[in-house]
Amino acid sequence: MSEVLGRHGSFAVRFERCGRFPGVLYLAPERDAPLRRLTEAMADRWPEAPPYGGQFADVVPHLTVAQAQDDAVLERVEADLRGSLPVTARVASVALMVHNGSRWQQQASFALR
Repeated sequence: MSEVLGRHGSFAVRFERCGRFPGVLYLAPERDAPLRRLTEAMADRWPEAPPYGGQFADVVPHLTVAQAQDDAVLERVEADLRGSLPVTARVASVALMVHNGSRWQQQASFALR
């Protein structure tokens, strides 16, 4: 993974608005091109393991905030978040996360250029 991700430079990301998938509340990046390029690079290198198991034709870059909650909970969380936006960060590495059956754990981290 280092050889694939290390070709990409670090970048700033800014989240200005919330978005929704069914049962999911997320923050949408203002400019998603750098995140799409990272996803595409990984999918090109490992086509046998497409993002989300190939379930979606278009992978939408996002930061999940809440999931598996009823709509009322998601609405309250979104209302609380709106006052804290925008959120900015620098993306300098990519974490490999593994689900152990009950929770997600970071297995490795890969630096961007």
